[in-house]
Amino acid sequence: MHNFEMEICGFILQASYRVTSGVPVVHLFGRLEDGRSFLVRDKRSKPHFYVARDAGAAATTAGASTVLPVRKRTFAGDPVARVEVSVPQDAPVVRDKLHERGIPTYEADVRFAVRYLIERGVKGGCRISGEPRSGRAADGGGVDLVFDEPEITPAEVTAPIRTLAFDIETDARADRLLAISLYAEANGDQAEVDEVLINDPAGRPMPERATGLPDERAVLTAFCERIRAIDPDVLTGWNVIDFDLTVLAKIAARVRYPFPLGRGPGNMRIRAAEGYFGSGQASIPGRLVLDGMDLVRGAFLRFDDMSLDAVSREVLGEGKALEGDVKDRAGEIMARYQEDLDGFAFYARTDSRLALDVVNRLNLVDLAVARSQLTGMTPDRVAASIASFDFLYLTELSRQGVVAPSVGSSDSRVHATQAGGHVFEPVIGVHENVWVMDFKSLYPSLMRTFNIDPVAYIPEGVDSTDAIELENGARFRREPAILPGMLDVLFPQREAAKKAGDEVASQAIKILMNSFYGVLGTPACRFHNPDIANAITGQGRHFLQWTRSWFESRGYPVLYGDTDSVFVGSGLSDPDEACLLGESLAAEMTQAVADYISERWGVASRMELEFEKLYTKLFLPSVRHGTGGARKRYAGLRDGGDGVEFVGMEVVRRDWTELAKQVQRELYTRLFAGEPVDAYLSDVVAKLRDGAMDEHLVYRKGLRKSLDSYTANTPPHVTAARRLVEKQGGSPPRVIAYLMTELGPEPAEALEHAPDREHYVEKQVRPVAEPVLEALGLDFAQVIGDDRQMGLF
Repeated sequence: MHNFEMEICGFILQASYRVTSGVPVVHLFGRLEDGRSFLVRDKRSKPHFYVARDAGAAATTAGASTVLPVRKRTFAGDPVARVEVSVPQDAPVVRDKLHERGIPTYEADVRFAVRYLIERGVKGGCRISGEPRSGRAADGGGVDLVFDEPEITPAEVTAPIRTLAFDIETDARADRLLAISLYAEANGDQAEVDEVLINDPAGRPMPERATGLPDERAVLTAFCERIRAIDPDVLTGWNVIDFDLTVLAKIAARVRYPFPLGRGPGNMRIRAAEGYFGSGQASIPGRLVLDGMDLVRGAFLRFDDMSLDAVSREVLGEGKALEGDVKDRAGEIMARYQEDLDGFAFYARTDSRLALDVVNRLNLVDLAVARSQLTGMTPDRVAASIASFDFLYLTELSRQGVVAPSVGSSDSRVHATQAGGHVFEPVIGVHENVWVMDFKSLYPSLMRTFNIDPVAYIPEGVDSTDAIELENGARFRREPAILPGMLDVLFPQREAAKKAGDEVASQAIKILMNSFYGVLGTPACRFHNPDIANAITGQGRHFLQWTRSWFESRGYPVLYGDTDSVFVGSGLSDPDEACLLGESLAAEMTQAVADYISERWGVASRMELEFEKLYTKLFLPSVRHGTGGARKRYAGLRDGGDGVEFVGMEVVRRDWTELAKQVQRELYTRLFAGEPVDAYLSDVVAKLRDGAMDEHLVYRKGLRKSLDSYTANTPPHVTAARRLVEKQGGSPPRVIAYLMTELGPEPAEALEHAPDREHYVEKQVRPVAEPVLEALGLDFAQVIGDDRQMGLF
């Protein structure tokens, strides 16, 4: 095409670099607003970091290519020099040599491509001004437009992101590839994709939407060709990195196939999960890999069972296309592959469709894109809260001409402990018409109110005549600071998103705001300072206690409190009257807080107390095997709500059985309705002992490390996992489903003995029943008609 100057906006999907002829070149892949794909290449940036200006000579000795004095300063106001190196890989070498000599560095760990975006203030969306050329190869690969050395500036962008889900089927040990299915919804000029590529050396007739191929290499080749033709921005699936792509990479290496999935040169790179509970990362030139499971976790969504079948049933009301209670799923898949190609193809296609339908129904890709536009991190890294905070804060510091310490340098080391939120002792029992009053976004509001910020922090020993001194003794300047300024923008943005019904934007902003305290409270963050973290929690505790005093001085008892909420007895019998008074008191209290803050600290309050809800009935239980109240555990019947709400109780915990959850739900429903519980409980235990409740006896518990690492003791789920591996081979799932049987714990998929039903009476029914029975003055053994002494199992 003829080159011409153009200005166009796009969304950045991937930021990386390549070293070409000894020169590092930034690569930005993305999608333009008009739907075309693009690549920006820029070799004008130099990899660099900073040192104190008087350490410039030491940096040259350590291997820096250039050291230049710059008009930047440290937090303490000291001048610095810019240390340049030839390629990004040299920066850690020079940095470490300086650290060995006791010389601190600044921002020496910031990634090269991330630095490029930070310096330009680009967060997700960008405006590209330059002369493009076609980036399409003869086979259709590559990108639509390539820009070399254009000007890049920030922009608000909405680009049509294309997402494709895929799933593989293998033999039981994942050694042989049977099929790869692909699914994408129709979107604009993109047609629906719903197909499966089957490895079929026998050349059998194929079902509808299936393509037979003679061997594994042919399947991989066809898969890569389809990826090039469909040209998705995002590849997704369920456990797609740690399983699907890892297995495909292994098979590609075995059959000596290069496996070109990207939009440009370069191989796929998979970084294995760090720690047993972590997730791997996959890097493909020009495309994002967003694992559906990781997207769910990153959005702070909780499911008891994270398998695709379980999550899709809960989200979509539809599960995998295998009928009945399939104990040997791998064997059933292989049987279908060999004997029922129609059923096998349908099963494989359904897996891909379900993965994408779950991701889309929960708006997970949209949420990742929204978070990217807020934080500047590419969508595959938005869940990295420390890196996201870094991007935002370093961008603002750069504008102010301030440099931050490198992670791991002496300026960022921390040894002090941190305090958490405050919790009041609960008033045990059943209470009526209880207000729940909640400080709206407490920690972010405290940061805004008291200018809590690393830049505004006044170190101990530094004089300041007009500081804001907080409860823990930490002091902050009154001049505008970075974090409060960010939050001043984010708060109204979230309110606008909520009013507009934009749940994705609202959730993205909420996650970001709530991460600020957590990041500042993490030693791995370069800005972590225990005085700052404790200033936030200390103020939170102070205002929780102040709020209790305010309500109690007006005759309203505070029954419980936790971090940012107080539970207050209204003393009223009419729920409607209680709601009206609750709204009025929340507004009155908000003004009282503002007056108190203005008088004591001389700042404007950003705090707001909300009347969150009214519990017409609230039960605060006692601590198990003790006399005090149980903290962070309660059940309530919400005014206008549907059913009983549980917090911290067994019903909301994955490691309790469905039996316990069913019993707990029913007992509290009866308790709040004033209905008898004894006949119900006696009947449940009788059915349990008769074997009528066996389908509800499954425990689920996650493995926190590899099976070999459990040496000091062996929990039941580990025993079950080891038995599962012995029987089926391979690796155990992260979440183990098991039952307690007469011969100990056994995996649910390979059960050999009858359940130990007395174990479930004592360890599942009794614990959830006793708090209710105690409130009613009843005894568990008498209620269930037990005269014999049961042992503990």
